[in-house]
Amino acid sequence: MPHPQHLKTCLRIVKQICPVVTLMCTVFVIAITIYIGEKVSPVFIFLCMQVYLNWYSVYSISCKSTPMKVKEVQSGNLYNVVIQQQQQRKYEQQSNNVVQPPAHNTAYKFWHCDRCQSYMCKPTQHCVFCRKCFHFRDHHCFFLGACVLRQNMGNFILFCFYTSLTCLYSLCVLGPYMYENISHIVKSDADYLNIFLNFCFPIALARLLHSRDSSSILLVTTFDTLMSILCICLVLGVWKLHSCLSGKQRYVNVTGRQNLREIFGSYGLSNIIFPYNGLIGTRDINGKYELKEV
Repeated sequence: MPHPQHLKTCLRIVKQICPVVTLMCTVFVIAITIYIGEKVSPVFIFLCMQVYLNWYSVYSISCKSTPMKVKEVQSGNLYNVVIQQQQQRKYEQQSNNVVQPPAHNTAYKFWHCDRCQSYMCKPTQHCVFCRKCFHFRDHHCFFLGACVLRQNMGNFILFCFYTSLTCLYSLCVLGPYMYENISHIVKSDADYLNIFLNFCFPIALARLLHSRDSSSILLVTTFDTLMSILCICLVLGVWKLHSCLSGKQRYVNVTGRQNLREIFGSYGLSNIIFPYNGLIGTRDINGKYELKEV
């Protein structure tokens, strides 16, 4: 059984390597698509630009997001309850570390984060990879190197859709070129099923490894990888969009139906063309969609 410290070290390495590997792979796909297509298409440039802009938006919002710590309302003014937290820590030590939330007179609920050593307003969850707490957190995406929250869910959905469209464009360019160069392993009278099996991973890869054709191995591996990414991103994007619209999306055990304006921000569907809210770094619409009382 691996040591917990070794496991944490491995996870930390994966967290640092995955975004870099993802970036290098996207650059490789762009380069090979332009090289095979022998031209730079405006459509392809637009798709790639949207992928990187929404990726940056997800990462930027995740980095700038700060949790709301415990505050108390008194005489109409807000102030931090630092003294109460210090008293609470002394009480915990005297009562065998039994955590009791501090007294408050607001409608917010609180929880104590042992890692941050502070009381946070719910719904909040700590991310061990980002090493901080987030409100309305969904999950941590290793490939983007950031946490997906309610604030950047719209950019994450757009990232999935534009990634699938970019893969589809690359497949349309790579497919005919690959067929011309690997047609020698396909019989001339083969039906569509046999052609698909010859190009389908891992059957095609096994045959190409046997033939020791390195260029063909690279083409088939790239084709099958792009096909897999297309399917995964498309399914994930549709699922997340449906979950948000239907109210099935769960943020730290909190669910609620969202409309398109709440998902994509105050600019709404215009974010499909350019991620305005994502680059600004907020999903707030006149203060309405910030942290809600629960």
